[in-house]
Amino acid sequence: MKSIHLSILSLVILGCSLWGLTACSQQSAPAPVTTSGHSNHQPTPAKTETAQKIPHYFADPAQAKPFPKTLDPAQFSAPSIKKAYETARRIPEVLAQQPCFCYCDQGFGHGSLLDCHIDDHSAG
Repeated sequence: MKSIHLSILSLVILGCSLWGLTACSQQSAPAPVTTSGHSNHQPTPAKTETAQKIPHYFADPAQAKPFPKTLDPAQFSAPSIKKAYETARRIPEVLAQQPCFCYCDQGFGHGSLLDCHIDDHSAG
């Protein structure tokens, strides 16, 4: 169980780090507004389209079946990328329930984080 949690954590960290390196990173969020004269007020978070939209994912992993075939982890030399693809093969039902926040559901038509591992775009 600890191994699964570590694998999921590794995938999340990898996904976040690759987010800035992939083609999906072309989207930019507006910078937060700061006002030094209002330090006693709580800032109101900016509401952007990106902040409000949750990318596609499957609430029930059975909806994602048959799971797509992921790339062979052996084709990657970077240990973290290899581990991400190994994890995608080992627990596809978990990744099917995770949204991908590089918003590849819009550009690539992906249905969940699992779909990011059917090609090499998540490898950076």
